Amino acid sequence: MPSTIEFPAEFLWGAATSAYQIEGSPLADGAGPSIWQRFAHTPGLIRDGETGDVACDHYR
Repeated sequence: MPSTIEFPAEFLWGAATSAYQIEGSPLADGAGPSIWQRFAHTPGLIRDGETGDVACDHYR
């Protein structure tokens, strides 16, 4: 197996994130819940009950 992988010169790299996916704890550094976090924690408003509390925690 080669130790490096070569990509064509015209290959374009890209990356993206969204706050919802990476923020993590709404209580870090004295912050409070966002409008979306309050909405997501209101029973019956999100079909499967997901809140986004478990995330990549990029903020920390």
